[in-house]
Amino acid sequence: MKHEPHSSRGRAFLEKIGDGVAIGAGSLLHAGVKIYDGCTIGARAILHSGAVIGADGLGFARDADMRWVKIPQIGGVVIGDDVEIGANTTVDRGALEDTVIGNGVKLDNLIHVAHNCRVGDDTIMAAMAGLAGSTTVGKRVMVGGKAGFSGH
Repeated sequence: MKHEPHSSRGRAFLEKIGDGVAIGAGSLLHAGVKIYDGCTIGARAILHSGAVIGADGLGFARDADMRWVKIPQIGGVVIGDDVEIGANTTVDRGALEDTVIGNGVKLDNLIHVAHNCRVGDDTIMAAMAGLAGSTTVGKRVMVGGKAGFSGH
């Protein structure tokens, strides 16, 4: 997929596509989408402005002095075919394994999917919903706005 700069009133709004990213045929990335290294986007996906795919999750542990130490987030994100991701929605990379968004999933604006989550095929989530790390949501689930789930 060729990436052309978008502009509005003379100010450039560019996507940022990291190294090793795979984007399937027919996918559309709107201005300001960020995809970090090593993520996979399926065919016919639509990512709206401000979506961030593959940023680090909240991976920290305490050291002997009770200070927070960052744990490397070495997994990726795998997004299936026919997925739509709304504006300013974030999907974090996995800590050890990939975060997975199934085929046909529809994520509204302002949703957070944390590291190691799995969202089943044809699930739909409304605005401001959030999944904490390692949450699994099944297939064809409908999630209302502002709903939260904790996988730990």
